[in-house]
Amino acid sequence: MSSAGSSTIIPLMRRLLCCLLLLGVSLAVATAQDKFAATKRLQHTSKLHTTLLALKEPPAFWKWDAEMRRTRSPLSYQLVNEIMSLAESEWQPSRLTVASFADELANALLGKNITDAEALMMEDSIDAVLRSTGATFKSASRLRESLAALGVDAARLQIIIKRFIALGEEVRGPDDLPVR
Repeated sequence: MSSAGSSTIIPLMRRLLCCLLLLGVSLAVATAQDKFAATKRLQHTSKLHTTLLALKEPPAFWKWDAEMRRTRSPLSYQLVNEIMSLAESEWQPSRLTVASFADELANALLGKNITDAEALMMEDSIDAVLRSTGATFKSASRLRESLAALGVDAARLQIIIKRFIALGEEVRGPDDLPVR
C-alpha cells in the first residue's frame, strides 16, 4: 500500500472514531435524562404506593349520605389527588374520570391483603397509563392481573378496567388495535 492510500485512511478513521464517541456521549446524556425524569416521578409515586397499601385496612368510619348509604372512602379522595399529580401537565385527565376510577379501585381494594409487590404493580400500571406515550392496553392488562390476583370479582374488575382505559384515552387517545 502506498503512503498516499494510508494518508486518506487515517483521517477517515479519525472521523469514524469521532462519530462513535459522539454517539456514545449522546446515549449517556439521554440515559441520564431518563433517570432524572424517573426520579422526579417517584416522589409522587411513593405517596400513591402508600395509599394503595393503606387500603388493606378498612377505615374505622365511613361517611353516609341522606339515605344511609355508604359514600366515598376517604382514601379514594387521596387516590384522586395522587393520580392527578402524576399526570403530565399538558396531558391532564378530567378530575371526574380520575374520581370514578379511584372510587371503584378503592372500594374493590378495601380490606384486601395487598402486598408491597402488588401495590407496586398497580402503581406502575397507573403511572404508565398517565404518560403520553405507550399503549393503554398494556397497562390495563397489568392492572387486571394485579387485581385478579387480589381476588377482585370479575364484574367489579370489568368496571375498574373500563374506567382505567377511559383514563388512558383521555390522556393519549384510544389505542390503535385491529378491529375483529
